[in-house]
Amino acid sequence: MTDNPIVSIRHVSKYFGKFAALEDVSLDIHAGEIFALLGPSGCGKSTLLRILSGFETPSEGELLLDNKDLVPLKPNKRPINMVFQSYAVFPHMTVEDNVAYGLKMEGVSKSEITSRVNEALEQVHLTGLGQRKPNQLSGGQRQRVALARVLVKKPRLLLLDEPLSALDAKLRDAMRLELVKLQESVGITFVIVTHDQSEAMAIADRIAVLNDGKLRQLATPAELYQRPVDAFVADFVGKIHCFDVASASIENELIQVTSSTLPPLSLPPSVMSSALHSLPVASSGGVQQTQQSIGRQPRSQTDAIGRLDSASGKLVLAIRPEHISASLSEPASADVSLLGSIGDIAFQGQHSILEIVIDGKPSLTAIVENAAAQALHNAGFGSPVWAYWTASDMLLLPENASNGSN
Repeated sequence: MTDNPIVSIRHVSKYFGKFAALEDVSLDIHAGEIFALLGPSGCGKSTLLRILSGFETPSEGELLLDNKDLVPLKPNKRPINMVFQSYAVFPHMTVEDNVAYGLKMEGVSKSEITSRVNEALEQVHLTGLGQRKPNQLSGGQRQRVALARVLVKKPRLLLLDEPLSALDAKLRDAMRLELVKLQESVGITFVIVTHDQSEAMAIADRIAVLNDGKLRQLATPAELYQRPVDAFVADFVGKIHCFDVASASIENELIQVTSSTLPPLSLPPSVMSSALHSLPVASSGGVQQTQQSIGRQPRSQTDAIGRLDSASGKLVLAIRPEHISASLSEPASADVSLLGSIGDIAFQGQHSILEIVIDGKPSLTAIVENAAAQALHNAGFGSPVWAYWTASDMLLLPENASNGSN
């Protein structure tokens, strides 16, 4: 992957009547990367893919490929190919004929077609299966035929619409690795649309999370998981527990937070979402500054960040299950501890997932080693258990960030 963008999407919007399928989306896709468009159904990811392929035209904005305007070009004139969710292979044709079809339509010579088809079949590990019909292949093999059919045309950009959704779980895991290896070997930029978070996190170099037609965050998988811009992204890319914030303020370079559920906490600035960094705060002296200054210079006054509610919406404190520990006795020292009761314990192989039921509040889940899980199991369903964690493992997030972060 290089830092050079092969595709630049600039302030793209798409309206169907009064409905905004996409709203002011801007992002770059780098040459040689696997780029994922991730989001729930109806978020706009498939619309953006269709705009890239040429099957839809943006209502507003620019679409550049290698710094050239892509919008006027029809789908068959773009150096872009697409693999559909259904694969769309021709059932009456052999594998070789399926792969060769596009080249024949372009009038490529027979000898070159043979050479390029053989090369494409080798790339997707289908050598020797060229004379088979699609109904003689497995689901994974049919998907590879669809891939070979677009790779043979040597596109600048390959679009994949839910490429693994039709496969069973075991085959899907295997094909994730195959896609990564294939992309590395051919060097073509892949853009994958999916609503499967684990799929995107496993194969993508970078992920754009969309919701309601807006870009919520653009980052690497690790950045999305560890530093989500808001509670929506945090919850979409993994399990997380959120607690409403009653008030928050900066004092002595620490964030002082109160909540109706948790004890008062003093948190380091590192827990704060990037979406809060550029928002203004009001100091006791009436001076406006941004959250980016917190922790970078001495502060003699207290800055209220509870007032950010008007700009960023409600704030929440969040913690992921892997940071929650569980104990049958009250922990001697913990920043946060809550008393609950043992719920379900789900065995997951190397670890187990423990449900901690807290009266009048949503349950928590903790990931525990199996030795500890056995002790909890022996204690029995409904037995008292303490959930506890370190405050610095929490995140301070807006419920909804107004803009995505690149």
